[in-house]
Amino acid sequence: MKFNFPIAVNMHEFLKTGRFDYIEIGQSDEQILQMFPDPDCTSQGLIVKQGLNIWLYGNIEFHFSDGILSQIRLEHLPFGSLDGGRSILLHPWLFGQPEKLNLNFVLNQLIRHHIDFFKIEDAANVILRLQSGVDLVFEKDGQQRLNTVCKRKVALPQWLLEAV
Repeated sequence: MKFNFPIAVNMHEFLKTGRFDYIEIGQSDEQILQMFPDPDCTSQGLIVKQGLNIWLYGNIEFHFSDGILSQIRLEHLPFGSLDGGRSILLHPWLFGQPEKLNLNFVLNQLIRHHIDFFKIEDAANVILRLQSGVDLVFEKDGQQRLNTVCKRKVALPQWLLEAV
């Protein structure tokens, strides 16, 4: 859909609630096009009923599988600022300071703003899984910089769901 104005998205709200405007994981590409601006770029075209498709809004990626939104991703955060493209006006919150986006800074911000999470580690990454279902992925290197933000369907532990 063509809009005469950008859609405002608050990144604090996204991390706290998992809401990205009215977009939800599991919606179809057709539903999203009825209430959200057309993307800046697509990998396969707007409507793809089989296979994978990625819509780009600046450096925000909407990933579709068989026409259904499976995840919202922001990657390579240490290398640039957050950009919503021509259609999304982002209120960046902590992402407005990309040089500070390391594990300690983000942990302090989450605690200060009462955003619940639990930590997962693998060989290469530290992952903070927020109660909203958003994952914050930090590379396990000397600086532990935030590399990826990803919202997808995940099973959260029952104790975390009951925490609020």
